[in-house]
Amino acid sequence: MTPSMRRVLFLTVALGSLLLAPTEAGAKLRIAIPEFQIEGGASPALSLQLQDGFVQGLVRAGLQVLDPVDTSRRLEAKPELGRCESSLCLKAIGQLLDVKYVARVKVEVAGNSYKMVGRVFSTEGPTPAALPVATKSKSCDVCTVAEAREIMLRLADALRVYIEEATPAVPVSPPPPPPAPASLTGPVIGAMAGALTAAVGFAVLASIGKCTSTGCSENRSRSTAGGVMIGAGLTVAAAGTYVTVARLHERGGAPPTTGIAIAFRW
Repeated sequence: MTPSMRRVLFLTVALGSLLLAPTEAGAKLRIAIPEFQIEGGASPALSLQLQDGFVQGLVRAGLQVLDPVDTSRRLEAKPELGRCESSLCLKAIGQLLDVKYVARVKVEVAGNSYKMVGRVFSTEGPTPAALPVATKSKSCDVCTVAEAREIMLRLADALRVYIEEATPAVPVSPPPPPPAPASLTGPVIGAMAGALTAAVGFAVLASIGKCTSTGCSENRSRSTAGGVMIGAGLTVAAAGTYVTVARLHERGGAPPTTGIAIAFRW
């Protein structure tokens, strides 16, 4: 295998390892919001603003979120799971939606004042805990809709901290060690063997005498054999020398003066 082919193979393996590692370590946590309850007669536009603020807060924290609309659509076949908080319900939601966490939000609206409470439940384990792994509350007195939306973002940020603490870290595999430097023994021996073969070919040509009536056929055969040996020997010697020099450049060292000198002296 030539040095260029080895480099291509090494880069391919390294690139594959880099692509696989981030996929395993950087997979996003999935969370569903089956319940987003607003009490106090809020308008649909206000409800959408508050929901969007909470969802965006989770998304910008690096979570993959199923918002209340998507969650409700996927739970149409089992609507009873929407507000159920028992261990069996949480496990069923996790399996059905392929999520590790479930968030439930309640917002009380009184004029321009807001009180928000967010709870996060885990869906993993043989019997997930019915108690939330995180509960946070925020309030905003005499706020605009934009300010209330910003409070929902902060509520999502506060819950995200607890989610990260409750999630075990995924071990990252160390990158594979670099390949060992290629040996120089083979190329140097090849160059020397090629040079020796070429020298023998020259010796065969030098031993050919004058053509006589009985020796012309033998001379032609020896001449052909000598020419083949010279051509093959020089090709092998040149290839061995080239590979040796290329590998030394890869190592950052100097050419082996002994091996190269022997190869060319012949």
